[in-house]
Formats: sequence, C-alpha cells, structure tokens
Amino acid sequence: MTHEATQLLSERNFLTAGGTETFLLFQQQFPMREFCAFEIFNDEDALAKLESEYLHPLMSAVDAHGHALLLDALVWRAHPDYIAALGYPPSDVKRLNQLAVSKTKAAIDAWRVRESRSQQEFPALIAADIGPRGDGYRVDDSPTVAAAFEYHQAQIRALADAEVDVLCAWTMTNANEAIGIAKVAKELDLPAIISATVETDGRLPNGSSLGDFINRIDDATGGFPAYYTVNCAHPTHLMPTLEKAKSDGQSWLARFSGFRANSSRKSHEELDNSTSLDRGNPSELAEEVAAMQRTHNLKLVGGCCGTDGEHIAAIAAATSRLRPRH
Repeated sequence: MTHEATQLLSERNFLTAGGTETFLLFQQQFPMREFCAFEIFNDEDALAKLESEYLHPLMSAVDAHGHALLLDALVWRAHPDYIAALGYPPSDVKRLNQLAVSKTKAAIDAWRVRESRSQQEFPALIAADIGPRGDGYRVDDSPTVAAAFEYHQAQIRALADAEVDVLCAWTMTNANEAIGIAKVAKELDLPAIISATVETDGRLPNGSSLGDFINRIDDATGGFPAYYTVNCAHPTHLMPTLEKAKSDGQSWLARFSGFRANSSRKSHEELDNSTSLDRGNPSELAEEVAAMQRTHNLKLVGGCCGTDGEHIAAIAAATSRLRPRH
C-alpha cells in the first residue's frame, strides 16, 4: 500500500492517538513491563478491553468528524533491547512486530464491519510507531547515524514485511538517531513521519532546536520524510517556538505538519516521577490543538500521554471545524 499511503498522507488530514501506554497502565492497570505495550497482543481479554474502551471511541471520533485515521501498532518499544529485557529471544523481534501489525489491522477491519464502513468511507493507515533505542525523555548517549541505522533496521524490516503503511518515529530526542531511522525507511521505500519530543522550552531533550532537527534530517536524507511532527509535549511547550519561526520566516516550518499533545502541562521529568495520571482539561486541550492546527495548517493532530477517548473526541470535534488541508 506504499503508493496509496503516500497519496493519503499528502491529501488527507489525520487524527491519531498516542500515549496508549499511559492509558493501559493507569486506566486499565495492564502490567506494562518495561513500558512495552506490544505485550497486549498476547492477552486476548486485555486486547478486547483496550479495543472497546480506547480504540473504538477513537475510530468513532474519526468517523464522526471526517478525519482519516492513523493508528499505532503499539510497537514503540518492540526493538531488540527491550525485547531482550522482557526475556524474549532475539528472533522474536520479527514475530512480535508482525503480530502487532496483524492484530491492529484486524481491529480496524472489525470496526469497519460493525459500522458498515468501506475502506474509502473510513480511510486508515497503520503506523509502525517505533521509538528511540533509549529513553524518550532523556538522551544518555546520542548514537551515530550508522549505529542507529544498524540497530533499528531489524524492527523496521519486520514491520515493512508485515506491510505496515507508514513508519512513524515518535519521541525522537536527537537528529542522529532519527536520520538513521529515516535512512532505513528510505532504503525500504516505506513512507515516514519523523516526530521529535520537546521540553517545556520547546527544545529537544539534547538541547537542540526543532528547526535544526528538521533541517539536519532533510539534508541527510534528501527530504525523504513525508513531514515532521512533535509529540509527547503540551501545546504551551511548543507554540512559542512555532510562533517565533513563523515571525522569522524560517523555512523549516513548511516541513512541520503535526502535533500529538500530552494532556499535562508538566515537564518530562515531572511526568517520569508521577504516580498518578494528570488528565488535564480535555476541552481546553482540544481548543489549544485546534488553534495550533489553524495557525500552522497541520495535517496530523491527536493526543499523546494522559489522553483518552474524551480528549480525542474533543480534539476531533474542535479540528473538524477547520477547513481540511489538501
């Protein structure tokens, strides 16, 4: 579906949801070993509960408000280090990633059948939602591009073989690792979205600027990514950076096209140390995301950590009032 996915990414506005891990951990009390959501696919009862309480409301919101759906396959940490930490053999990188894609596709197909929606009526892409090798909130040791390429290719190749629609590198903390990931996707001709995370000052965890992050990846890959986004941050953390880039006429802003918002205004360090979920204010968050979409013509919006069906429905409603970008 590479051609169709590329066309959809260029033509449609998407609604997405991330932070499924926080929903599983705090709201469904799923045992999130090493914060790895992909183990849900080994538990049919837990998966059914996630579908009814989280995925189905998301799909209904997408359907009701005229968005296309971008749905994570929950493989953010299904790469060799974490798979080994959970006690799986190295060969399970392929099996676990392909199981996740298969189950995610089945969830969408089942919802379409239940609601009598065709693929044209309910367009959806499956995201290979990969994450950084280390922690998504800190940079302990920035890898070389070559090391990142070598490390991530096993997971990305497994996902490409499973016919995932688009590679989404979420919560990237540095350009080197993102470049390595994008180069694997380019080699496999797999459409890619690259997403940084930012601290409360609008800069990446390694201190670099969002503009430098985007420019470095574009320069290194010939502009391969479909576009760039930010995730796992609150709108108030990012808006000043976008506003300054717009007032300064910075060219990288034309390549920025999406945002998945945390419900909380807390810093990454505060969230890491939290023992309870900060849901924030769903309606307020939705209006802030809609304002960002309106001002910066975003193609992809949604929730991230701390959000649930109420947040996503509010974001879907608030952004559907805006003219879609084509």
